[in-house]
Amino acid sequence: MRSLKVLILEPNPFQLMALHQMLNAVGIYDVLTAPSLAQALCSLGHRGAVDIAICDPQLKGGDGLALIHHLATHHEARALILLGSVAQSLLNDLDSMLRQERLRLLGRLQTPVSAVLMRGLLDNYLISPPELAGA
Repeated sequence: MRSLKVLILEPNPFQLMALHQMLNAVGIYDVLTAPSLAQALCSLGHRGAVDIAICDPQLKGGDGLALIHHLATHHEARALILLGSVAQSLLNDLDSMLRQERLRLLGRLQTPVSAVLMRGLLDNYLISPPELAGA
């Protein structure tokens, strides 16, 4: 698989490890992992923008939604994969912001995440990766 840089925000250590291993299994080795918003922002500060960010926008404390807003407004990701069940009203709000900021929504995955579905979203990204705004 083409070299991609992926950021995962996931507070559950088991789920974080499973997602990381799943990405490694399909040939993605440049994976930034973060159990909190603060650590995700720190990783972005040190390593720069990512191709794809993976997170649950409904994480307790608002970390997921805050990360998505940060990625969109600072153009630090090209695409997004949402984890978990996302309320339709939140999806509607996110869709508007993502289109405005040119952050592509690749899709949503339920947990536990299916490796087949994850691979499908990644392949879809590779077929036509979006450009970073301003790039």
